[in-house]
Amino acid sequence: MTEAKHSEAIDAPIAAVYQQWLDVGSFASYMPAVHDVTVTSDFYSHWTLSIGRITRSFDAEVIEQLPEERVRWRAITGDIAFEGSAVFEATTDQQTSVTVTVTWTPSTAAERAGAALGADDRALAAALTAFKRHVETSDAPSGHSYVTLRSVDPKPAD
Repeated sequence: MTEAKHSEAIDAPIAAVYQQWLDVGSFASYMPAVHDVTVTSDFYSHWTLSIGRITRSFDAEVIEQLPEERVRWRAITGDIAFEGSAVFEATTDQQTSVTVTVTWTPSTAAERAGAALGADDRALAAALTAFKRHVETSDAPSGHSYVTLRSVDPKPAD
């Protein structure tokens, strides 16, 4: 497994930053590596990512959501094994720190080489920088978001 981690300070209140993060349906419009995201239900989405010449598609599941604090997700189908988290911290009333961590398993020689050369770190940094620009220059989420404003456990209790 390999890990990529990046943080950004975003000039916006934590509520706005968190809500925009949940708007995964808009990611493809401004994040360089995200080719397409389709929200399929409250906690599930289908993604296509392209980093360099490598393209991967998968279904993701939100496994933890603590409003204005943390979102965790993982791939549940597709040709990539990974999980990630976004942690939100209000540094002032008008500024929010976001730290995104992605842990994944490179499955091909090209992916292992890319990870060794830091391509995953650069792709994550570019994505979070694009997210920062988007939040600081847009009015509101597009509406293609996961269920929001409550803690969730997508797995029903037995």
